[in-house]
Amino acid sequence: MTTISISLDEELIEWLDQLIQNGTIKNRSEAVRGGIFSYIREKIGIQSREELWEFLKNKQKEPLQNGVEAIRAVRDEE
Repeated sequence: MTTISISLDEELIEWLDQLIQNGTIKNRSEAVRGGIFSYIREKIGIQSREELWEFLKNKQKEPLQNGVEAIRAVRDEE
């Protein structure tokens, strides 16, 4: 996986840490990955990762090499 850096409000970080402490999520990264996927699903109306890849393949002339390129492709659609 590729490491990225993001800025989050302190309150959001506290919420994430509480969810980790009570076992709802494993770690901050899991929450952020899930949030990104939920955002993408909402924006383009897909339900699975397979549908996302199919959507992106239909939008691209060349196949995507990795997830980072997939996220950039969706962001460019906005």
